[in-house]
Amino acid sequence: MKIMETIDRNLLLAHKLEKLREFWGKRVSPEDEELMERHIHYLRESGAMEGILKPGDQAPVFQLSNQRNEIISSTDLLNKGPLVVSFYRGSWCPYCVEEVKVLNNVYNQIRDAGADLVVISPQQFSRTEKQANEIQLQYNMLVDVDNKTGKAFGLVYEFPDYLKQLYMKRFGNDIQQINEGSAWELPVPARFVIGQNGIILDVKADADYRYRPEPLDTVALLKRL
Repeated sequence: MKIMETIDRNLLLAHKLEKLREFWGKRVSPEDEELMERHIHYLRESGAMEGILKPGDQAPVFQLSNQRNEIISSTDLLNKGPLVVSFYRGSWCPYCVEEVKVLNNVYNQIRDAGADLVVISPQQFSRTEKQANEIQLQYNMLVDVDNKTGKAFGLVYEFPDYLKQLYMKRFGNDIQQINEGSAWELPVPARFVIGQNGIILDVKADADYRYRPEPLDTVALLKRL
């Protein structure tokens, strides 16, 4: 039995995301919903997801700035123990916000299991700093300029024109401006568990950004290592 099945549902990320899906499902038109579903289907059927690194692959090495503008090295973190690397889209995405909060809630359990955690987003530094301060983030939130690290993990996709127009007109999100990037690109939300030798032990990624792996399941995996 997964650990998430034995605790209060209200503490689970899955429950919080379910509530968000219900909330936004009532506020998005059928036409807009069709466009978003079309892109999710494209990511699943086009082979775009097949480029994501898998268990057994060597994890890319990265050095990125955190919310305090400090350089964080994956090599340094892995010298101390296993590392959880979670990619998210940005503070403008309500599903990402909930994931970041729940990961913050279980961060001490991750540390107790002998591991560490970083979350990575392409959003500009000022947004990362603000988000981290607002929720008193305990772990490192890293800025991935132009999605370079996300691309190394095989996660990044470029927006088709129809989706770009939807995000601009319906949600008011200029992704290229939010990221201060060179293109309209985002990573598929994903979570990797990397062993001390740099080998990827577990990967959870979903083309549908409305679903994320349960943090307590990640904790349970770390305890089994």
